[in-house]
Amino acid sequence: MVKIVTYNVNGLRPRVAQHGSLRRLLDALDADIICFQETKLSRQDLSADVIMAEGYEAFVSCNRSSKGRGAYSGVATFCRVTSSFSSQEVALPVAAEEGFTGLQDYAKNSETVGDFIIAMPVEEEGLGEITREDLLRVDNEGRCIITDHGHFVLFNIYGPAVEEDDKERVRFKLLFYKILQKRWEHLLALGKRVFVVGDLNIAPASIDRCDAPPGFEKQMFRVWMRSMLREHGGPFFDAFRSKHPERTGAYTCFNQKIGAEEYNYGSRIDHILISGSCLHHCDSVEYHNIFCCHVEECEIMNHFKRGNSENLSKWKGGRSNKLEGSDHIPVYILLKEIPELPVHNIPPSAARYLPEVRGRQQSIVSFLDKGKIYELQNAANLIQSGDIVGHSYCSDNMENRTIAKEGLTTGITQFAKGGNLPSLMRKGTDLDQLTNECIIGISHSSQRASLSSTKFVPKKKIKSNLSSQPTIKSFFQRPGSKTVNASTSTSTLVTPAEKVDLTNQTCVPNDDSLHENMQCTTSAAEDQDNTNASSCSLSADKSNGAALEWQRIQQKMKMTLPRCKGHREPCIPRSVKKGPNIGRLFYVCARAQGPASNPEANCGHFQWAPGKSKEKRQ
Repeated sequence: MVKIVTYNVNGLRPRVAQHGSLRRLLDALDADIICFQETKLSRQDLSADVIMAEGYEAFVSCNRSSKGRGAYSGVATFCRVTSSFSSQEVALPVAAEEGFTGLQDYAKNSETVGDFIIAMPVEEEGLGEITREDLLRVDNEGRCIITDHGHFVLFNIYGPAVEEDDKERVRFKLLFYKILQKRWEHLLALGKRVFVVGDLNIAPASIDRCDAPPGFEKQMFRVWMRSMLREHGGPFFDAFRSKHPERTGAYTCFNQKIGAEEYNYGSRIDHILISGSCLHHCDSVEYHNIFCCHVEECEIMNHFKRGNSENLSKWKGGRSNKLEGSDHIPVYILLKEIPELPVHNIPPSAARYLPEVRGRQQSIVSFLDKGKIYELQNAANLIQSGDIVGHSYCSDNMENRTIAKEGLTTGITQFAKGGNLPSLMRKGTDLDQLTNECIIGISHSSQRASLSSTKFVPKKKIKSNLSSQPTIKSFFQRPGSKTVNASTSTSTLVTPAEKVDLTNQTCVPNDDSLHENMQCTTSAAEDQDNTNASSCSLSADKSNGAALEWQRIQQKMKMTLPRCKGHREPCIPRSVKKGPNIGRLFYVCARAQGPASNPEANCGHFQWAPGKSKEKRQ
């Protein structure tokens, strides 16, 4: 069996963080070939933690456009293998290509000889008015990665999502699918089997959209996609719909801005399309094809945990909680009777060979320069470390040494950033000697302080404790409470070896020479803690008062908001974001969107607010 999964992750790095690691994410999907869309990774963002996982090989395509939109789109195909070399596994591709026009730079320089990698001249494609620049532009957004698995060629696609009034992006989407169609037709003419998986951003028929409006199927992209399907004379099987022709309510994408998943108000826009002959040796074409002979199952993975199940579908007061998982559901296909391939190795276009992941070759000079800067930065961090200073400011000349330490640290930091060395170091002073002298001088004071049985609170720590900034613990204290944590004060003023009760006892160091500077009492510490507790209690009172005031304001707002006609509940305010009424407020039902037949869902109430508003858009 060979299992293929397609999944719009809505950002690969957040999904990796959600599952704990890339390996755990891939293992959770449990497939031989996993196709991700909308990875939102640029070439600069590529790193081993989001690309490399033990037991998997990756092939990626990133956005190369210079529109200033940051990282968006992007696709990645992960192949589960036991060996990347001298392998017979179908999951390990024999060739791979970024993009689908054949014009990407590394595709031209690739040493692979797969038929589908060879870039065909534009005039042979029959694309007419489309120029080479158009091809490069449509292929620069990281929306396609192609892998040849011997028995079939797999297209991992992330189709553009456009609004009908955006003519430029509508033309882009038309061009995108027109070129793809030509590429598919060329491969099928060569006798290849073609699999197309991914988020195509097209729901082909009314059954694939909840409460599809009139004329839904007449939209140009839906007409085009249906023309590619077997039931309309095209070459492809829609694997899911062919397996479940009458199933309704089967959706893969939900608009989180309207809480669509709560009432299953979605669309099926994530697809698996397959075309080609079967792997059997027979003359009949009618019933012997890749779908009829080799597709065991195709299903939407509704039970796959995409995030926190408690927050995934909740809708509170018209504001959805931050979605912890993707707004798409994975889809899988299970293939049977797929034989092994001849022995082959991983293609050179794999992610493991990308310079962003593997690392760039450095010159000896740059390597030594970076080592010097790294050494200086370590020295600066070492000097700033509280472990070396020992939190002791008891020596008479400590202030002078502290000033010298800060100056040295500043100079080192400036040099590490490309500046000049401090004057003291430019005169031949050895870095190790200089830092050691500073560290030794500070360490002597720490050793002298450690001779006593007490560990003293540094001035900086006392200053921070007396500040007006409350701690988290203060919010759990009762107003007016001045309780001091005995364990905390004990651990602050005594060594771990001491277990005696120090309440109202004077703690004096054993070293007489340090008596004047290091004498301290627990009663002073208690006064300090009491002062801190009082300031924290005042801050907590202010915070509680602010929260109560905000609740009162919210309650008053609810009383002034109009109520929806369907549920007689307070509406939520919204504002127009474009057009002649931009900025104008209106009110809508606060419930999540759902089918019109569901009385619990949004009732569709709409009401303009009186006059225009210049308030910040929500």
